[in-house]
Amino acid sequence: MFFNEVPLTGNILSYYENHKIKSDIQYDNGKKHGYEKHWYENGLKKIERNYFKGFKTALHKGWWPDGKLKFEYHFNKKGEYDGMVKEWYKTGQLFRDFNYLAGKEVGSQRLWKANGTIKANYEVVNGERFGLIGLKKCYTITTNSNEIK
Repeated sequence: MFFNEVPLTGNILSYYENHKIKSDIQYDNGKKHGYEKHWYENGLKKIERNYFKGFKTALHKGWWPDGKLKFEYHFNKKGEYDGMVKEWYKTGQLFRDFNYLAGKEVGSQRLWKANGTIKANYEVVNGERFGLIGLKKCYTITTNSNEIK
Protein backbone atom coordinates (compact mmCIF):
# COMPACT_ATOMS: atom_id res chain seq x y z
CA MET A 1 0.00 0.00 0.00
CA PHE A 2 1.39 3.35 -1.04
CA PHE A 3 0.44 6.91 -0.13
CA ASN A 4 1.90 9.71 -2.29
CA GLU A 5 4.19 7.10 -3.90
CA VAL A 6 5.69 6.20 -0.50
CA PRO A 7 5.06 2.86 1.30
CA LEU A 8 2.40 3.52 3.92
CA THR A 9 3.04 3.19 7.63
CA GLY A 10 -0.08 3.74 9.69
CA ASN A 11 -3.76 2.87 9.72
CA ILE A 12 -6.34 3.07 6.97
CA LEU A 13 -9.84 3.62 8.28
CA SER A 14 -12.99 3.37 6.19
CA TYR A 15 -16.55 4.25 7.15
CA TYR A 16 -20.09 3.46 6.08
CA GLU A 17 -22.33 6.28 4.86
CA ASN A 18 -23.91 6.35 8.34
CA HIS A 19 -20.42 7.26 9.68
CA LYS A 20 -19.98 3.95 11.52
CA ILE A 21 -16.56 2.37 11.11
CA LYS A 22 -16.29 -0.24 8.36
CA SER A 23 -12.62 -1.24 8.64
CA ASP A 24 -9.34 -0.43 10.37
CA ILE A 25 -6.17 -1.87 8.84
CA GLN A 26 -2.58 -1.37 10.06
CA TYR A 27 0.33 -1.06 7.63
CA ASP A 28 4.09 -0.88 8.06
CA ASN A 29 6.30 0.07 5.14
CA GLY A 30 3.49 -0.67 2.67
CA LYS A 31 2.60 -4.13 4.02
CA LYS A 32 -0.19 -5.20 6.32
CA HIS A 33 1.37 -5.45 9.76
CA GLY A 34 -0.61 -5.72 12.97
CA TYR A 35 -4.36 -6.02 12.95
CA GLU A 36 -7.05 -5.81 10.30
CA LYS A 37 -10.60 -5.37 11.58
CA HIS A 38 -13.92 -5.12 9.75
CA TRP A 39 -17.44 -4.46 11.04
CA TYR A 40 -20.92 -4.83 9.63
CA GLU A 41 -22.94 -1.66 9.19
CA ASN A 42 -24.87 -2.49 12.38
CA GLY A 43 -21.60 -2.35 14.35
CA LEU A 44 -21.13 -6.09 14.89
CA LYS A 45 -17.71 -7.57 14.21
CA LYS A 46 -17.21 -9.06 10.75
CA ILE A 47 -13.52 -10.01 10.56
CA GLU A 48 -10.40 -9.84 12.75
CA ARG A 49 -7.07 -10.76 11.18
CA ASN A 50 -3.42 -10.38 12.18
CA TYR A 51 -0.41 -9.81 9.94
CA PHE A 52 3.34 -9.83 10.35
CA LYS A 53 5.26 -8.03 7.58
CA GLY A 54 2.54 -8.82 5.04
CA PHE A 55 1.97 -12.44 6.08
CA LYS A 56 -1.17 -13.70 7.78
CA THR A 57 -0.30 -14.77 11.32
CA ALA A 58 -1.94 -15.89 14.56
CA LEU A 59 -5.71 -16.25 14.90
CA HIS A 60 -8.11 -14.97 12.22
CA LYS A 61 -11.82 -14.87 13.03
CA GLY A 62 -14.94 -14.04 11.08
CA TRP A 63 -18.60 -13.70 12.02
CA TRP A 64 -21.90 -13.92 10.20
CA PRO A 65 -24.11 -10.77 10.29
CA ASP A 66 -26.08 -12.23 13.23
CA GLY A 67 -22.90 -12.53 15.33
CA LYS A 68 -22.40 -16.30 14.99
CA LEU A 69 -18.90 -17.51 14.21
CA LYS A 70 -18.14 -17.97 10.51
CA PHE A 71 -14.49 -19.06 10.66
CA GLU A 72 -11.39 -19.43 12.85
CA TYR A 73 -8.03 -19.90 11.15
CA HIS A 74 -4.62 -20.18 12.77
CA PHE A 75 -1.50 -19.14 10.84
CA ASN A 76 2.24 -19.31 11.52
CA LYS A 77 4.59 -16.38 10.77
CA LYS A 78 5.09 -17.66 7.21
CA GLY A 79 1.39 -17.18 6.49
CA GLU A 80 0.68 -20.93 6.43
CA TYR A 81 -2.22 -22.64 8.16
CA ASP A 82 -0.87 -23.91 11.46
CA GLY A 83 -3.25 -25.41 13.99
CA MET A 84 -7.03 -25.54 13.88
CA VAL A 85 -9.03 -24.34 10.89
CA LYS A 86 -12.77 -24.21 11.52
CA GLU A 87 -15.70 -22.92 9.49
CA TRP A 88 -19.42 -22.78 10.27
CA TYR A 89 -22.57 -22.58 8.20
CA LYS A 90 -24.76 -19.52 8.72
CA THR A 91 -27.03 -21.71 10.88
CA GLY A 92 -24.20 -22.31 13.37
CA GLN A 93 -23.69 -25.90 12.19
CA LEU A 94 -19.99 -26.78 11.93
CA PHE A 95 -18.88 -27.11 8.30
CA ARG A 96 -15.15 -27.77 8.56
CA ASP A 97 -12.78 -28.84 11.34
CA PHE A 98 -9.26 -29.36 9.97
CA ASN A 99 -5.79 -29.44 11.52
CA TYR A 100 -2.60 -28.16 9.93
CA LEU A 101 1.11 -28.05 10.65
CA ALA A 102 3.24 -25.64 8.59
CA GLY A 103 0.62 -25.44 5.84
CA LYS A 104 0.00 -29.18 5.51
CA GLU A 105 -2.98 -31.20 6.71
CA VAL A 106 -2.15 -33.38 9.73
CA GLY A 107 -4.27 -35.57 11.97
CA SER A 108 -8.06 -35.48 12.08
CA GLN A 109 -9.96 -33.71 9.27
CA ARG A 110 -13.76 -33.48 9.19
CA LEU A 111 -16.41 -31.88 6.94
CA TRP A 112 -20.18 -31.75 7.45
CA LYS A 113 -23.10 -31.14 5.14
CA ALA A 114 -25.51 -28.32 5.99
CA ASN A 115 -27.95 -30.86 7.45
CA GLY A 116 -25.31 -32.02 9.97
CA THR A 117 -24.40 -35.34 8.35
CA ILE A 118 -20.73 -36.10 7.90
CA LYS A 119 -19.29 -35.47 4.43
CA ALA A 120 -15.65 -36.30 5.14
CA ASN A 121 -13.91 -37.85 8.13
CA TYR A 122 -10.29 -38.83 7.66
CA GLU A 123 -6.83 -38.81 9.20
CA VAL A 124 -3.71 -37.50 7.52
CA VAL A 125 -0.57 -39.43 8.46
CA ASN A 126 2.74 -38.66 6.75
CA GLY A 127 0.87 -36.80 4.01
CA GLU A 128 -1.52 -39.67 3.23
CA ARG A 129 -5.28 -39.57 3.79
CA PHE A 130 -7.04 -42.49 5.48
CA GLY A 131 -10.80 -42.71 5.82
CA LEU A 132 -13.82 -41.07 4.23
CA ILE A 133 -12.43 -38.20 2.16
CA GLY A 134 -15.77 -37.00 0.80
CA LEU A 135 -15.02 -37.29 -2.91
CA LYS A 136 -17.43 -38.52 -5.54
CA LYS A 137 -17.13 -42.13 -6.62
CA CYS A 138 -15.28 -42.74 -9.87
CA TYR A 139 -16.75 -45.04 -12.48
CA THR A 140 -15.19 -46.59 -15.58
CA ILE A 141 -17.32 -46.31 -18.70
CA THR A 142 -16.40 -48.74 -21.48
CA THR A 143 -16.41 -47.46 -25.06
CA ASN A 144 -17.95 -50.64 -26.54
CA SER A 145 -21.09 -50.33 -24.49
CA ASN A 146 -22.60 -47.79 -22.20
CA GLU A 147 -22.14 -49.97 -19.14
CA ILE A 148 -20.80 -48.53 -15.95
CA LYS A 149 -18.32 -50.74 -14.16
